Amino acid sequence: MACQSGIRADSEVLSVFEECKQGKLRLAKIVIQKEKLKLSYRSAPTKDWKADWKRDLPGCVDAYEPCFILFMLESPHDWLLISFADDKASSRDKMLLASTKASFKSDFGQSFIHGEYQITSTHELKFDIFERRLNKHKDDESNAMTTIEKELSTASKDRIALPFAMQSTQTLRGVQFPVDQDALACMKRFAAGEIDFVQLSVDTLNEAIKLENQAERLSASDLNSKIPKQRPRYSLFRVRDVEGNPVFFIYSIPPSVGCTIKELMLFSSCKAPFLTEVERCQVKVDKKIEVDTGDKLDTDTLMSYWRPVVQEQKTTFSRPPRPGGGPRRITAASD
Repeated sequence: MACQSGIRADSEVLSVFEECKQGKLRLAKIVIQKEKLKLSYRSAPTKDWKADWKRDLPGCVDAYEPCFILFMLESPHDWLLISFADDKASSRDKMLLASTKASFKSDFGQSFIHGEYQITSTHELKFDIFERRLNKHKDDESNAMTTIEKELSTASKDRIALPFAMQSTQTLRGVQFPVDQDALACMKRFAAGEIDFVQLSVDTLNEAIKLENQAERLSASDLNSKIPKQRPRYSLFRVRDVEGNPVFFIYSIPPSVGCTIKELMLFSSCKAPFLTEVERCQVKVDKKIEVDTGDKLDTDTLMSYWRPVVQEQKTTFSRPPRPGGGPRRITAASD
């Protein structure tokens, strides 16, 4: 593991990072001064990122001052991270930059970083030279990625591109989509005991959680018929024929061949914030389960989750040693 300097972004630098992610900056140059990260240079974007590059680089860098350069390409989720350390800089400054890089990436957010580059000369920052390096990186990355990896990469970018209020943060886990009015009304009826089954889905196109199905009364034996085999779903189900009428939250997951990776990722990411919304509707969930859509769901299956059978361990006793079979005792012979 590489040695870490322990230098982290303070509130001022974190606010610069937020401006970057909102697309307000084209370039941010961060240096280390007195063992603190500090903004040294910034520039606003125009419509042409190539023209912005030629405007700012390499003019904004100093050969004797190592720095991190954040440069936005065509969208706020495509950033280049350039670690610039010229050979003219002192060894201490270069080592300090290298040992701070991991924490710098973590504070900025690795999912926003499209590519990383190590630059040791201002000459390499000239646009015509760097563009060849950038194009080579894109070709190598495209050839190395499998179809699934490309789809995951696209889904990750789509998630980052969500409206700011719906993005996950360091204090809120997952992606929070709004729940439509029909779904909220049904969940409130469910909380009041008027209906026993509510099913919802994540609308990836409109970025919302919507109502798919409902039933006033539904037996556990008929539950299987309500679970789609090729689409993920959230379901709330009340078991009437069991003491206490326990409420189950069922997250049903189909095989990956039945839906897109993006859809599965969004269902997984939306689950925790959605359960918070369920609680706001006064629905008390007694048991949360995740099942494959091919699994059989009936009373026995639900009860195995609700009251799992505990295997009793048989009490065994150690067998006493046979007469004369214990440890040999040695006594001192008397004279």
